Order: sequence, then structure tokens, then C-alpha cells
Amino acid sequence: MLRWTVHLEGGPRRVNHAAVSVGHRVYSFGGYCSGEDYETLRQIDVHVFNAVSLRWTKLPPMRAGGQAGEVPYMRYGHSAVLIDDTVYLWGGRNDTEGACNVLYGFDINTHKWFTPKVSGTVPGARDGHSACVLGKNMYVFGGYEQLADCFSNDIHKLDTSSMTWTLISAKGTPARWRDFHSATMLGSRMYVFGGRADRFGPFHSNNEIYCNRIRIFDTRAEAWLECPPTPLLPEGRRSHSAFGYNGELYIFGGYNARLNRHFHDLWKFNPVSFSWKKIEPKGKGPCPRRRQCCCIVGDKIVLFGGTSPSPEEGLGDEFDLMDHSDLHILDFNLAAMSFEELLELQSRVGTKMYRQLVAETRPEHQPRKAAPTRDRGPAEKQRPLEMSSKTRVPFLRQVVPVRKKVARDPRFDDLSGEYNPEVFEKTYRFLNEYRAKEKELVAKHLKKSKPGEEQEKLKQLLFRMDQQEAAQQEKKRQQEQRLALKQEQRAQARQGHRPYFLKKSEQRQLALAEKYKKLKRSQKLESFLSRKRRRNAGKDRRRLPLGKD
Repeated sequence: MLRWTVHLEGGPRRVNHAAVSVGHRVYSFGGYCSGEDYETLRQIDVHVFNAVSLRWTKLPPMRAGGQAGEVPYMRYGHSAVLIDDTVYLWGGRNDTEGACNVLYGFDINTHKWFTPKVSGTVPGARDGHSACVLGKNMYVFGGYEQLADCFSNDIHKLDTSSMTWTLISAKGTPARWRDFHSATMLGSRMYVFGGRADRFGPFHSNNEIYCNRIRIFDTRAEAWLECPPTPLLPEGRRSHSAFGYNGELYIFGGYNARLNRHFHDLWKFNPVSFSWKKIEPKGKGPCPRRRQCCCIVGDKIVLFGGTSPSPEEGLGDEFDLMDHSDLHILDFNLAAMSFEELLELQSRVGTKMYRQLVAETRPEHQPRKAAPTRDRGPAEKQRPLEMSSKTRVPFLRQVVPVRKKVARDPRFDDLSGEYNPEVFEKTYRFLNEYRAKEKELVAKHLKKSKPGEEQEKLKQLLFRMDQQEAAQQEKKRQQEQRLALKQEQRAQARQGHRPYFLKKSEQRQLALAEKYKKLKRSQKLESFLSRKRRRNAGKDRRRLPLGKD
């Protein structure tokens, strides 16, 4: 019986990241977090979770070596797999550089990055793909290709022994073009589930569909298999987690945009009977979320990160998402169950099946040896039998974090209420009148003052007031623009249409177009462009190598 046993807070706040498990450690690479700067290129961060001490640590950044670009830049939507002692990181995107198709290697012993030299047919740059391992080979499926600007359903194989990429010419009916799905290797077969696709083909036309049927790719025959229908199916989703345990496939969480719903359910797929079953673990599990990571550590599933709709807003779609920094552990071991739950399990499955389950949870599936008995002498016959109260120490200890006492300022804590910009502006509108009077007073003093130090101070003060007033008006204009855009999107949602959400790049383009019109109206365009050219020329001169005498 499954049970959520550990819930920790305070880890790295990451969304759409990639992770692998190495022994009792989990390595997390990159990801996205709201509020962080992703326009400036920097090294990808690596966080390590110790499943024994239940502690997170962050590895220091690697110093640049002889070759530039040997350390991957910060990204999200990538994949990471472990083969021998090397983690291979591929794909993903960044707001500045876009998608990437360079293969990076990370040595888990030295914690050093390197770029292996590859050959063959290298896949196109993409994100939202899946990667799984069979032996020395890494299989990459699907994703959203940047150059073709469409979904993909190709299968690429990387042979790490020769570092050769191969585009597999798969037989049979291929799976639909998709991204943010899951691909899990069970035996020699790859099981693909979920993801986001388009109803009319590989190109995105805002007519999304979410398939909830399993597709199987046989790596030995290099063919897609025909799958029989199943009576019970989980709802289609994307950005979920999937893992294989004891020859069965498990999926957790995800998001369906057509239903406008985040999930936190757990489903199990049996490839022998080809059937789904919904699992209800004991304990308190994670809240509904998507784009999280999960890794297998022994008999434990470590799940962390992801994003969910913010409880302050009612829509919970692409608006106002809340990124998580928590970690949950799902325990497959019966040792984590209470005595009452063990008795309930025994009465439900029977004594024979219960003993078999208990035997399977022991190390190496060996029966427990009986404790040596000691002959009790005549003086000890009337002595009560001694029972040991010692129990096995679990593999993962549950550590209760103790919160540090923080001095509370009643003006700025949560007890003072939620901040509403509209209410704040309406309440403190009288301050604008005070500022206008102060500005008039400073201007009068400036006219009466004589040239000197005092007049310069008054000029600087008046200039600062003008700048603050202009900044406040610009901030108000941007806020009104964002509010108008959000009201328009919500009006489309109420009418039954699916609103189109602008990307950050499109929002920047609109802001630049508005700035261009404003400069042209004020006849300051030429001076602004000349200053911009001088700054760019200065940057280019600094980056150019020094001239030789």
C-alpha cells in the first residue's frame, strides 16, 4: 500500500526542470521560476537533494575552461538522463537564446560539465520533449521544434558508446505530434502518454487536444504497436510526471487546458493486463500541479517543484500561477504503514497474499531469519516474556523542520491584509495634491533664489520631482494597459472562446512599438537612436580584441 510519508518546504523553487537520481541523491538541473531574470545568460544551476538527511544543497558554479560553451546556460523544458556515471542534458529553451540542441555531459563524480563530440543526424532544437534510457542508448521523442515551428513525433536515438545520433524510421502508425508528454521505458518498450497536440496536424492552431491513450514503441522491432482499448482511462493531460516501478507505469498530476484543470491524482497502468487503475495513497499528498519532477530512490518516489493556480485568483489558467518549493515522498515500502493499516491490508487481500507482499518488501526478497531461542531454566519459567521495543530504522527518516522565530512587523506581515493597488491608490490619492503643492513651492523658491549652491539644489530637487511624476504616470499607463488586456482575455473566456495569451517576447514588442510612437510624436526619435548607437558601439569596442602594435 502506497503512502505519502514526507513533506518538506524550503527547497529550490523550480518549474519545468529536469532531475535524475544517483544512489540516495537527486540532482536537479535548471528550470523556471517566476520573478527571476532569464534574459541574462548565466550558468545552469544544479541542486542536490540527499534522501537520507533530507537536505538540499546547491553546487557552486563551474569556472569556464578552455572552450567556451562547455557549461549549459539556464534553461527550461529540457531533459536529463543518467548513463553510467554521466548525466546527459539535452534540449530546452531560454528567453534570450531560444531552443538548444547541444548535448552536454555532467560527471557526477567530479561535478564538471563537458560537451561530448557527436556525429550523425542531430535532432532539431526543441523543448517539451521526452528522453528515456535503454542500456547505453538515449531515446528522444516529440517536443516542439523551434526551426520548424511545429510539434514533432520523431524518435531519435543517441548511442553513448559511439556518440552517434540516429533518426529512427519507425514502422506502424506513429503517435500523434505532441509536446510536454511522458515516455517511460519498461523492459525494451517505450510507453508514451499524454501531452499537448493539435487537432489538425503538427502545426499549432490553438485547437489543442489531450490524448489519454497509451502508445507503445518497441525498440527492438523499431515499430509502433497497435494497442487494444481500455475500459477505464485517466483524463488527458500534459506536463505530468511518469515513472516505472516493478514493471508498471505510474502517472501523477498534470494540466488540461480544455478542462481548465490541474490534477493531483495517481494512476497505475499494468502492461500485462493493459488496464488502468486509480491509486489512493495514504497520507497527505501534493496539491494539484504541473511541470514538477519525480525520481525513484529505492522504494521511494521523490517529487518536488511544479506550479499551481494561485489561490488568490479564481481563473487558475495561465493567469497568476504559483511556483512551488516543496518536496513530497511517496513510499512503496510496507514498513511505513501503521499496525492498523497492516491488519486492514491482511483482512482485505488474505493471509497468503499479505505474507507474499511483506516478503517482497524485504531486502533482496529474503525471508526474515528467526531470532535464536534460549532455553529458559527452572528459575525463569515463571518470569514474564520480554519483548523488544526496538524497530527498524526507516531508510528515509522523517525530519520535522523547526521554523526559525522571526520578529514580526505588524505593518508589513500577512495579518495586515492583502495589497490591492487600486484600493491603495484610491485611499492615498490625497498625497498627489501634497506633491503638486510642494512642486509649486519649490518652483517659486527657484525663481526667487540667486545663482549659487542653493539654486543648484533646488534645480536638482525640481528635476527629481518631475522624474518621479513621469515615472508614476508611466507606471499607471502600463497598469491600465495590462488591466485592459486581461479584461479582454477574460471577456473572450466568458464568451466561450479560448483567449490567446501573449508571450513575453510579444509583450516586449508591443511595449517597444508604443515607445517608438511616443518618441516619434515628441520628435525625440533621432536623439534616442543616436544615443543607442553610441552605447552599442561602446559595447562592441569593449568586446573586440585589443589591437596589436
